[in-house]
Formats: sequence, C-alpha cells, structure tokens
Amino acid sequence: MARRIVFFLLFCVASISWGQQYPQFSQNMFNQLTVNPGYAGTSEMMNITLGNRQQWMGGFKDKINETSMAPSTTVFGVDTEINLLGWNSGVGFSIMNDEIGAFTTLYMSAIYAKRWETDYGKLGVGLSLGLINQGINGSLLYTLPDDNDDLLGKKSHDRETFTEEQGMAFDVGFGAFLEHKEYYLGISVAHLNQPKPKFKDTYASYLNRTVFITGGYRIQMKKRPIVLVPSVFLKTNMSSYQIDWNINGILKDKYWGGLTYRMQDAIVLLGGVELNNGLRIGYSYDISISELSGARSGSHEIMLGYRFDLSLEKRKKQYKSVRYL
Repeated sequence: MARRIVFFLLFCVASISWGQQYPQFSQNMFNQLTVNPGYAGTSEMMNITLGNRQQWMGGFKDKINETSMAPSTTVFGVDTEINLLGWNSGVGFSIMNDEIGAFTTLYMSAIYAKRWETDYGKLGVGLSLGLINQGINGSLLYTLPDDNDDLLGKKSHDRETFTEEQGMAFDVGFGAFLEHKEYYLGISVAHLNQPKPKFKDTYASYLNRTVFITGGYRIQMKKRPIVLVPSVFLKTNMSSYQIDWNINGILKDKYWGGLTYRMQDAIVLLGGVELNNGLRIGYSYDISISELSGARSGSHEIMLGYRFDLSLEKRKKQYKSVRYL
C-alpha cells in the first residue's frame, strides 16, 4: 500500500509536468544534439556544449532535512563532422544527469549521423545508442509505519534503513535534422525501444517513447544588423504534449536575447553572447504561469558552448555559430 501511495504521488507530479520523464531545457536551441542524433556534424566544426538547469528553485523541499526535491539537470555534448570511409558523417557523444527528488537518471549516448547535400539544405539522419542508469535514494522517500519494503529497505518507515538501488537498460534514439542558411527542421524519437531499467527482481521502471519536432526561420532585418529567429519546439509521448514558442533576436552575429512561451507552464527570458575566441555563454530564467506558480519560484539555466574548426584552412567559419540558434 505504501509503495502505491509513493508512486501515485509521483504520477500526479508527472501529470502536471510530464516532460520531466525526459529532462526539460529552455535553451533547447543549444541542445539539439541531446534530443536529435541527426544534428551531429551540422555546424561542420567541433561543437562542445555544457548546460545546467535548476528548476523550481526554492520550492518542493523535504521539510524534515530541507533537501530540495526540485529537478536539477546537467548535460554535456560534443559532436563534429568527419569523413568516414568516404561518407560525409557526423559523430558525437552526449551525457546527461537528471535528478528529481529521490530519483536520479543518467543518460549516456554515442551518436552517428549520415549527412547529405540536398536542394533544401544539409540533411543528417542519425542514430544514438547508449545506456540509461536510474537510481532511487530510499532515504528521501516516505512510506507508512510498520510497512516492509524489500526494494527500499528492511523497515521502510525508518529513513536510516533505506537503501539506494540502481537499474540499467540499453537505449536507442533516432532522428533527422535539416539545416539551411535560412531555416532548420528536425524530428526525432528518444527511447525508441522503451527501455525498462530493472531494480533487483521486484521492480522495473520504464521510459516512454518521446517525439521531438523543432523548426526555426531566420529573418534578416532590412538596414539593421539584427536577425530574428522565430522557432518552435514540440515534444510528445503521444498521450500528452508540450510546445515552446520562441523568438530570438541576434545582434551583429554576437549578442542574442529572446522570449519563449511554454504552453500552460512558463514564460522564459533568455540571452547570451559569443566572445571573439568562439566561447558562447547563455542564460535563461523561467517565470512559472501554471497553477503551481504559488508553490514554486522560477527556474535558472546556464549554457556554455565552444565551437572551433579542426581544419586550419577553414578557420573563417569559426565565429558563425549563432546562425544555428
């Protein structure tokens, strides 16, 4: 009975923000590789990205030990274009750690994309293969007194006797990404095989297939060094969905600022700068507009990126990274 109560409460939280099964990012235009393996090699340079998101800061704390139960996510990705056996290709690697309450999920993926030149732009079709490791920290869970739980500990109502358990599973993703100097389009599926990490022999979680669709268009302002980039980012598990509507303004291919509306969830302010050495820094702040806005504060997200060309003869491309917003 106690276990049912715990997972029922987790289900309620998921129904409010189902996307937490797959980590949420507001600067998704900088995290294309994480959700779409077809993006690998798109920049034609070595592309490194590091991001961290602290969601709902100041809210959802464990009242006994003041531990935050709010989501915290860190992601690292690297990709580059290569010529593999005469094929124009992209390769990459992504690692992401997501923590929400007592649950931790680590995603690790190796990525390959085959790339083609088309009349509509450069098309990449990619596959990601990796592992998912989930952990449960039983000391952060509550169950009813006098209830024994073989998974979390001998006496589950006594927090000191709770154990930490982990489960692992193989994970597959697939995606396609089309990049043109005036627009980009992408579609991908994460958790294609619906992995099921197993915890001992008594419990197995599962991850739904998640579909991502994204697109953006560049609008050059007349007589002004400003480019507007309206974009959309949709994710769905086929039973519910979430959409981000975004517009970014890029000044002199160096500074950017923008606004995002996430349907029924948040308004996001974001901005950043690309330095002359190729390093870019971005920050976003989510202002919650959902029914939980009174119970939680905003979300902070920071992004660091570095893009450079490995070929000396192509150094002139080094500082064009903001065109991929």
